Amino acid sequence: MTIRGVNSPAKPATWLGENGIVYHDLHGFSHLTIDLVRFMHNAHGRIAGQRKRPVLLLGQDILTVDFEVQLFASHPDLLRTTTALAIVGDSFMLRHLTAMFLSYHAPAYPVQRFDQRDEAECWLTGIAAQAQHG
Repeated sequence: MTIRGVNSPAKPATWLGENGIVYHDLHGFSHLTIDLVRFMHNAHGRIAGQRKRPVLLLGQDILTVDFEVQLFASHPDLLRTTTALAIVGDSFMLRHLTAMFLSYHAPAYPVQRFDQRDEAECWLTGIAAQAQHG
């Protein structure tokens, strides 16, 4: 077993907030794998159906990301179900990983990283409101 898998929870928590945001809580996960992202996408579909929704990823502990994860962000299934993605975490590594992802593999929906969850929720609800009125 690699250091990446040590003390990781079995699976991330996913829920649909009253604000219409799909939350994925990755606390305790240091390595974001394609299998983990597919699991979260399937959980998104179970709780939110095929309706486009904003997504908030609580990823403070993320230190590494599989290359395939960056490509999967632009998969047609994600494009159909995601209006925007907010990534929450203030670590140097998450800042760096997000910047690299956006430089090379930014999807068609808006993506932004935030230090605080409430900032991310405000941004996502603003995007959702624009989508309803625009």
